[in-house]
Amino acid sequence: MGTNPEVVLAQQLAMNRATWSALVERGVGPETMLVLEFAFWAPGEQEARSLVLLLHGETDYEVSAPSSKTSGLSRRSWEVTGKTRPTAVSLEILDQWVGWMVAAGSSKSCEFDGWGTVVP
Repeated sequence: MGTNPEVVLAQQLAMNRATWSALVERGVGPETMLVLEFAFWAPGEQEARSLVLLLHGETDYEVSAPSSKTSGLSRRSWEVTGKTRPTAVSLEILDQWVGWMVAAGSSKSCEFDGWGTVVP
């Protein structure tokens, strides 16, 4: 973590192009309703909980902040995960949404890790 938000945004916008192209190849269009699943990395419980509160306050997304521990000696890591309600998207809408998600995460010291969806 700790990557510059501008770098994260540039990486995510580049991935949007590849992902959108793959979705279009699978028949997704502007009227297709998609549920977008997303994830953030958080440096600690306080930041994760703060981001969950922000997302709950600003959206109607399902959001949670599970923690995990890979071994007895490792630190606990925090992730904020969730999904949107079904919505129609385009590349432009995805780019705007990703911009907002990167900014939302950054405002709570969390890093947007990306999104995915299942083609209906």
